[in-house]
Amino acid sequence: MQSLRRLALLALLTAPPVVAQEPYRIELILFRQAAPLEASQRAPHDWAHAAPRLEAAARRAPALDELATRLDASDGYRVLLHETWRQRLDDQSVRLSLAQGQSHFEHFPLQGTLVLRQGRWLEVDARFWVNRFGEYGQLLASEQLRQKVRLRPGELRYIDHNSLGLLIKASR
Repeated sequence: MQSLRRLALLALLTAPPVVAQEPYRIELILFRQAAPLEASQRAPHDWAHAAPRLEAAARRAPALDELATRLDASDGYRVLLHETWRQRLDDQSVRLSLAQGQSHFEHFPLQGTLVLRQGRWLEVDARFWVNRFGEYGQLLASEQLRQKVRLRPGELRYIDHNSLGLLIKASR
């Protein structure tokens, strides 16, 4: 009987954990915090790397509206993108593309990718471009925010990057 208990305990300890994929509520606010600082390279043609666009069905009502309103009302700050959605995360990377505005060929005025992965922390790889177009829709210049951070669930994280800033929060 004792050996049967030990065997059952050993099986429980060595079995791979079964983790239910609880959906996260992801909210991000991309904002301008200084005069535009254009990157030395424009946004690449394959900026999304075939990442799927954020689906309308996944979108949710934002919870950080008051914060976004205060940012917009502050001198020198302007909210460029405010998105909220639900997403399941696991230890495999999930890449999403986000875009806003009228498409000019393969680019948008604001475009970017967000890669999320759940490990001990939530790993976030954010890459966004704010593009400037010419009279005929040609891409003239881009500002870029690119940053990798670790995020605790429920934590509001500020990413400071030259003329752009990003606030991101992932809650269960």
